[in-house]
Amino acid sequence: MVRSLYSGVTGMKGHQTRLDVIGNNIANVNTMGFKSSVVTFRDVYYQSLRGAAGGNGTRGGVNPSMVGYGSKVSSIDLNMTQSISSTTGNPWDVSIGGEGFFQVQDSNGNIFYTRSGKLGYDNMGYLVDSNGNYVLGTAAQGNKVVGLKPGSSRIQMNIPALNPTQANATNTINNIQYTFTATNTTTDGNISLLLLSDNLPAGVMAEATVTSTGITVKLNRNATFASLTELNTAINTAITEANNGTPHPAGNFNLTTNPADIFPAGGLTGAQICETAGANVAGTVTGDRKPLQDVGFDLANPPTGDEFYNGGAITNLEVKYDSTNKQWTIFAQVTPEGGGGPVTYSKTVSGSELSSGKIRLTPAGGSRGDYLTLVCPTEEGLLRLSNQYKDLNPADKNGPEELPPLDQAITFPADKLPVTGITGLNVSSAAKSDNLGLASQPFVLQHGTEGGPQTLADISNFKINANGVIEATQGDTILELGRIDLATFDNPSGLEQVGSTYFANTGNTGNIKIVEPGTGGSGALASSTLEMSNVDLGQEFADVITTQRGYQANARMITVSDTLLEELINLKR
Repeated sequence: MVRSLYSGVTGMKGHQTRLDVIGNNIANVNTMGFKSSVVTFRDVYYQSLRGAAGGNGTRGGVNPSMVGYGSKVSSIDLNMTQSISSTTGNPWDVSIGGEGFFQVQDSNGNIFYTRSGKLGYDNMGYLVDSNGNYVLGTAAQGNKVVGLKPGSSRIQMNIPALNPTQANATNTINNIQYTFTATNTTTDGNISLLLLSDNLPAGVMAEATVTSTGITVKLNRNATFASLTELNTAINTAITEANNGTPHPAGNFNLTTNPADIFPAGGLTGAQICETAGANVAGTVTGDRKPLQDVGFDLANPPTGDEFYNGGAITNLEVKYDSTNKQWTIFAQVTPEGGGGPVTYSKTVSGSELSSGKIRLTPAGGSRGDYLTLVCPTEEGLLRLSNQYKDLNPADKNGPEELPPLDQAITFPADKLPVTGITGLNVSSAAKSDNLGLASQPFVLQHGTEGGPQTLADISNFKINANGVIEATQGDTILELGRIDLATFDNPSGLEQVGSTYFANTGNTGNIKIVEPGTGGSGALASSTLEMSNVDLGQEFADVITTQRGYQANARMITVSDTLLEELINLKR
């Protein structure tokens, strides 16, 4: 009877321990990388009531008679089965698609193992986990991870120093790509370089004006430049003279073109280099009714002495179609380069004049002899002109009333437009069509990247690949910042849980192997994912019920034994 009390007590203690384990499993159902535990029981020692005896010629054998003393916990084993992974979108989150453990090191040098891949980096560039412990692996040599070292170490993700690059700017004009390059790295902002033509004294190839942010070079409109080399020499000489006889901080400026040979035999004058008819306002007609067609503005043979002779800026431009009368109304306002108020041009055209390809716009009032010519090879192609910086046909501007738009429009490609900050569309009076046309096309040279060390904050597009290599993008270069190594064990169930999803090595784990992810029996890594807990809630709740019933049964056994003892005591009274 007393033995039954002991059995009930041991049974209750064992089921209480099992309930503790189940409770811990359920509590960590959403803990990334958590591994559940399973409790097993064993019976305890026995008291022999009768020993066994073998049979003989006169008597048969008997079995032993034993009474046990209940049960106790035999083991609490880790369930190391892999769970599913959850996508996080964070490139520093990583999961292991198979066997293996991440290695982490605390501030005291102790090494632990975990399946939780919630990683990041500290202010020193070390790869760390969510608890601030160092993740171990192989450091990069330069921009590459080479080989596997015998022992893993902390991964400090150093970013290689950058080399200075040349400041440059590229524009495409008249189907020619022009690139200006500054030989030195500029560190005090961008440089705007603008070429213009002017009537300079004979023998003077170019003059320049230099400010902190911009350079204007005027080429002698009557001087002839035989090649790009001669043009570059004239530009840099003028800039040096304007800069008190010293080269510009950005260095020499060098113009290159694609195709390379653009100078015809006999060269080009300064006017031909800087001024082109219509190139600065060339556009493309788009729509369903007509194929793509070129359209632009041309200044042809303006009268001598006219205020618009040296060109100007179109500050308002409207081209509208009247579908009822089958006619176009064209309106333009031009601010002359020589100063003075804007000059207004307007005309209504239709039929044969449209189909002729060129439309003359005369000034309002007809008192002036200057004119613009609209190049329009199609009768149905035009309605609205606009660019990416400003609407050139707003409803609140002066001019004809807005009519319902057709499915046609004129758009201006970015490579044929002035840069931001230049108002209007610039036109010039030069008549040549094969010149460079660099006037009103400022080259804004972006300052080069300064040399020296970089930090992780200067890097974008981090990635941890399947082999554990940490990759980052620096411009067009892929940098390898280090590699995460994995640990594998002969018996991973022999690991000891120490909290924070960490495991410690024990004498029963067997051999430890440090391997590259995806090799040596380890799983590959998956970036932007985290391994979930492997707790099976259905099984855990079923175990709760059986544990509860076992506990209740053992408690009942104690109650019954107590009742019997009470009856025995009462008999003695």
